[in-house]
Amino acid sequence: MKKKLLFLVPALLGMLLSACNSGGGSTNPPSDESGGGSESTKTQYTITFKDETGSTLESKKWDEGVVPSYSYNKVDTAEWDYTVEGWATSLGGQVITIPAASADATYYAVVSQIKKSYTVIFYNENAEEIKSETLEYGAQPVCDYVGPSDNAEWDYTFQGWATSQNGTPLESLPIVTESATYYAQINKVKQQYTITFESNGGSSVTPITKDYGTEITEPTKPTKDGYKFVCWTTDSEGTKAFSWPHTLVDDVKLYAQWNEKVNIKTYFQTLLQVVGHDPYSYIPDTMQPENSDNHVTASQVNYDFNNFTNVSNIKYGGHGEQWHMVLENIQESERFYSVLSLGEAAINASVVLFNNYLDNNPEDTASHSLNETTYTAKLDFHNDLLAYTIQYKTNLNIPFFGEVMPQIDMTYNIKTLEKSVRVQLTENNAMKYVVTDDMYEFAIEYGVETVSRKAYFQISRDKDENVAGHIYEFVQYKDKDLVPACADFYITDEYTSVVGNKASGLVGFKGYINELYETEQGKLLGYEVRETLTILGVSGQYNTLWFNLNSISGITNVKAVENENNTGTYTNKNPHDVYLNNSTSVFEPTYNKKLGVNTSRKYDVELRKQYFYGYNEGQFTTYETKIPMMFIQANNDKDTNFSDFPADILSKSGISASVNLATKYLNKIQSDYATLIDLFIEHKDTITSDYIDSYIGDAIVIA
Repeated sequence: MKKKLLFLVPALLGMLLSACNSGGGSTNPPSDESGGGSESTKTQYTITFKDETGSTLESKKWDEGVVPSYSYNKVDTAEWDYTVEGWATSLGGQVITIPAASADATYYAVVSQIKKSYTVIFYNENAEEIKSETLEYGAQPVCDYVGPSDNAEWDYTFQGWATSQNGTPLESLPIVTESATYYAQINKVKQQYTITFESNGGSSVTPITKDYGTEITEPTKPTKDGYKFVCWTTDSEGTKAFSWPHTLVDDVKLYAQWNEKVNIKTYFQTLLQVVGHDPYSYIPDTMQPENSDNHVTASQVNYDFNNFTNVSNIKYGGHGEQWHMVLENIQESERFYSVLSLGEAAINASVVLFNNYLDNNPEDTASHSLNETTYTAKLDFHNDLLAYTIQYKTNLNIPFFGEVMPQIDMTYNIKTLEKSVRVQLTENNAMKYVVTDDMYEFAIEYGVETVSRKAYFQISRDKDENVAGHIYEFVQYKDKDLVPACADFYITDEYTSVVGNKASGLVGFKGYINELYETEQGKLLGYEVRETLTILGVSGQYNTLWFNLNSISGITNVKAVENENNTGTYTNKNPHDVYLNNSTSVFEPTYNKKLGVNTSRKYDVELRKQYFYGYNEGQFTTYETKIPMMFIQANNDKDTNFSDFPADILSKSGISASVNLATKYLNKIQSDYATLIDLFIEHKDTITSDYIDSYIGDAIVIA
């Protein structure tokens, strides 16, 4: 920055004063030496101007009475900003006002200085700013960034800082002399991984070392005298087969598995173990209907809401419709499992006969049939697939289905280790389930010729013991889907989240719902519903939070009387007249408005389905009940429904109420709603009723 000192105004003022002092006569201009235009009779004095270091800037004569002046610029440098403050009579003195010339004089410039500051910006290897600071000239910039952490794919090395994104790294960062931009220079190299082979007595196989992500095909199989190579496995025991081709993402050690002859008998025993597999093994005890800690009696969930009922007497925390649908389909599949236990005698008898056959026929393939009095059976092994089928000739009395002659088909792929069981009871009642180490899935169809119910269920467990599952359900009439429903569920130690499209919402709505449970307690905490209503071609989306009334402070009792005039067709209708806290007046919610017209209720109390379980006279019983819950529309871009709730209900109904559900639960409901529903919508149509038919397939024909 350059600053000038101009003292022209004082000079003019001095000239005026000089004129006055001379009695009003003509002024004497400066001599030629001082810049005057004519000869002067006045006395002149030498006036010298020097800079702040004492170096002479100008020295000349000035007429007596004239105020001398000098324009001095101090040029800024890269390091300093200079400001000329004025003139002093001594070097480093105080600024004065220069008087009119009356004697020889010397004036010294008084200059202040401020050290300049510059902005230094650091960017990472992706040109993303990581640090920006303002430093004085001469300061040493510092940034402790050393690059990204190594990951499975890349090995990163920080090489230094450069002045351009792909520049040459500096030996060191220079001190600040101007604004500067530096870019991290990172060298990245693909991580390499190795597949090593333990041939277990066979010929050696050279290790394979390649970059991360390389697809590796199976090398030439090893050989071993007197043995047949079966497969590579990731465990020395040979229980976990390795699949080819393999995408390399970490080091792998493989073990060769050998057999003098394929041990079909052992595979047969492994296959039969699948009979005891149960999808409930993936689900925590607390989330199962058999969880006695949450069992109720009929009287505990039998309410008369035509009279005031204390909120403290309402049994909240049952299961919502989504989770109940999951459990209901598992329960239905268990009806088919009963075949396996009721037909155990015939299965065991056939196993003994087949084992006798295998003991005497130790070959690489097998095909053997039995035709006994009560059953026919077949065992077949070809191309790594072991199949076992038993068809009953006499009736078994299966609960719910009555007298049937079932057929059971089992298969075991010794390469993939996948096991499956198919149970056929009648033409319209069949189930198939498939089991691997970390996954269980089944498809089921049951009903009569014209009306049937079909479902597909899949559940899996990851290495951290977290469980995820999906269920698709169809009710059909004459092969036409009437009520398709589906749900996703996610189970961790802390929470169980269920997302689906099966909910007793308002008529005319198309919606999705996410329920939240605390896994340790197995109780419903609340849910949020996304509903879309279209009227006259105009659609509106409603994001509604639902709470158990014991999660709403300030409400002590409730009464709900059915009102046939309120059909629940639109958002401003409640099928019940609700009364709260012994009030004789119907509880009225606050409404959102558009153009002065009520549109949707911001909150209200409605009866919603919850499911409870228990034993009634020794019989396990499911109790479906409707209990009052409070809904509150969530905040959105235009409305602050949820935030306004305490003030709205107090103003409208005189009730001091608020949501007292723990913040962590409320945040979890809302975060699941923001992510899981969209994920659910993406694949809700993946499974069709036709796919279920093809998955179940047809019974094996025993020749």
